[in-house]
Amino acid sequence: MKETVWGMIGCGDVTEKKSGPGLYKANGSRLKGVYNRTEAKAHDWVKRHGYGRVYATVEELLADEEITAVYIATPPATHFDYAMQVIAAKKVPLIEKPMARTFEECQAILDAAGEKDLPVFVSFYRRALEKFQKIKELLDDGAIGQPQLVEIRQYQQPAPEDLDKDNLPWRLQPAAGGGKDLDIQVHVLDYLAYYFGDITAMTGIVENRAGLYEVEDTVSASFRFANGVVGSAAWCYVADFELDEVTIIGSGGTLVFEGTSFEGLRLIKDGETTTYTFETPEHVAMPFIQTVVDELNGQAKSPADAASAANGIRMFDVLLKDYRKRYES
Repeated sequence: MKETVWGMIGCGDVTEKKSGPGLYKANGSRLKGVYNRTEAKAHDWVKRHGYGRVYATVEELLADEEITAVYIATPPATHFDYAMQVIAAKKVPLIEKPMARTFEECQAILDAAGEKDLPVFVSFYRRALEKFQKIKELLDDGAIGQPQLVEIRQYQQPAPEDLDKDNLPWRLQPAAGGGKDLDIQVHVLDYLAYYFGDITAMTGIVENRAGLYEVEDTVSASFRFANGVVGSAAWCYVADFELDEVTIIGSGGTLVFEGTSFEGLRLIKDGETTTYTFETPEHVAMPFIQTVVDELNGQAKSPADAASAANGIRMFDVLLKDYRKRYES
């Protein structure tokens, strides 16, 4: 049986339970190397997980000929440089979302990989989860007729970390590629693109209402998918209550579900509601990692689509362009 041998760059929170264990637990997969900018953190990760060995530098990890793929689990500002190094070493990159800070960076990654005939994967792991596969199945089977309209609403109260201006997380730092939409809503728009085709147009109003940080905190957006479905989104991260809801309206029914959770789904049709429930995997990225490994090992095609991931960033570039100019000035 073929085997995918992984290196991992970065060992922050996302690698602890969500994704890292999938590299050594997936069938046909082995984690060999771990690198972190702070070497002691890499040693601590390896000791606690019991898998992999620590490499002192990225160059040392990439020089290991046994490693065939590299998971880049670092903040977005570093994705481009690491991905280009991985590709130059003729290894397959699996990049944490968002793929990069700008579409220009995304396209350069795809072009470099294309020159070496390498696939690129972006960790939009919801595509492989049971709930989102079920939504695709219902849509493909015509359970709601012809899909017409998508409505996304996510409102959050500020998190405690949002209030510490001297120690903001990367998702709230412009230089790090921040913005909660790029951290959270790229997932939602990605699986919707999986259902309806890439977003072909996007516009909206972007503001910072609370002044807690430089990146946007309130957005109203409109967009259109390749198959003609139109959508709207309202995202506010300085609200006084929490709501996370996506509604897909069709000619013969409606799907309603939490946009970022992994459990519930409602099908409303002919005045009746059918509820589907799903279990959250112990490691939510592992089903997706398994599909990547299966593709690399020649067993099955992954639902991953790096070109679509890059297009999502292109659309956010369009949406956020004017606002970014304001805070950069």
